[in-house]
Amino acid sequence: MAKTTRGKGLWKTPSRGRGICPLCLSTRVKLLYSATNSEGKLLKVCKKCNSVDAATADKAVPTEHLGYRRKHRKELNRQKAAR
Repeated sequence: MAKTTRGKGLWKTPSRGRGICPLCLSTRVKLLYSATNSEGKLLKVCKKCNSVDAATADKAVPTEHLGYRRKHRKELNRQKAAR
């Protein structure tokens, strides 16, 4: 595969496949893997959280409202400390 076409599928995804992992709350990581919770709902997770079981996936935090900027950082750090 030519180097210019590597990862081209990520270019079409929102934020090029990056975001906040709902399980470990790591920021600006590629969310390429999927984990299933006990209800059967799919979550996009990072590489570290790829092999979690359904009980752990139930503890996922909604991250749609969180941003990477300083004004949202306080809320993210509060959620990390609560874990």
